[in-house]
Amino acid sequence: MTVRKKKVFYVACLLLLSGICQACGSSDGPVMAPVKGDVTIDGSPLPQGDIIFEPADGKGSASAGVIQQGHFEFSSSVGRKKVLIFASRKTGKKGDFGEDVMESYIPKKYNTDSELIGEVSPDADNKFVFHLEQTP
Repeated sequence: MTVRKKKVFYVACLLLLSGICQACGSSDGPVMAPVKGDVTIDGSPLPQGDIIFEPADGKGSASAGVIQQGHFEFSSSVGRKKVLIFASRKTGKKGDFGEDVMESYIPKKYNTDSELIGEVSPDADNKFVFHLEQTP
């Protein structure tokens, strides 16, 4: 790469980084609100997993949090949300490199095919409780 091409590349990277930094610092972003709640599966707290609140209309960005001992707490943009819940566990098998093989055990109706809906409001408690069942 010639010196001139390197300079153009570095300037382009700097401009891109500058734009990203300005966007991150912008106060024109979505209105956010704290959300919290509990997730059970077959009546017991979900030991660990991930929860995603994505806009029900598909417009805007999603927010996510970690589920620990059946409880989650994070910030989400306000509005109607489609809720997706994921969790995996060890199968007892080992992979090609000795790693534990994991399996997803949350039914698809709670994640990839989720029909769970929540409404996040800037002025509400935003406490959600999701009772999941592994059997149909």
